[in-house]
Amino acid sequence: MVNESYIEVMVKRKTAPLVKVGQLVAAVITVFCGCLALIGLLPALIGVLAAGAAAYYLSLLNVVEYEYTYVDKELQIDRILGRSKRKRMETLDLMQMELLAPLSSHQLDAYRNKNQKNKDYSSGEIKQPETRYLLCMKDRQLIIEPGERLVKMIQSVAPRKVFTY
Repeated sequence: MVNESYIEVMVKRKTAPLVKVGQLVAAVITVFCGCLALIGLLPALIGVLAAGAAAYYLSLLNVVEYEYTYVDKELQIDRILGRSKRKRMETLDLMQMELLAPLSSHQLDAYRNKNQKNKDYSSGEIKQPETRYLLCMKDRQLIIEPGERLVKMIQSVAPRKVFTY
């Protein structure tokens, strides 16, 4: 039996070009400092460690995914780095939600002028029709890419607060 009050959605974040370039530069510096360390320059060993750590961290940022988990009127957003490191970013009580609407919706006009920075937990890609939604809570605004099933589930919980146009 399928539990209808549980939904998971995975969204892969578009990789920024600067992350790829930074990873390449850090790898080249690591190899160069490694060659210098082999020659006998001891300070180059510090460069190997620093550039290697930077290359490793940038490799994690190369593949970023967000997982939205809906369970009983609660939405949890996790960030997964490099398909291995998971971190809980948000836990939202949807009963406290003010509005959920596509980014292109005119329903968001009153929320666009607020001096709140939007946290982006979406793929970062602009698509037609718009698949990214703005989730407005009392104290913050989040950009998510929930998918049709999750939007319908949230709409069943708070029908007057969810818009799909």
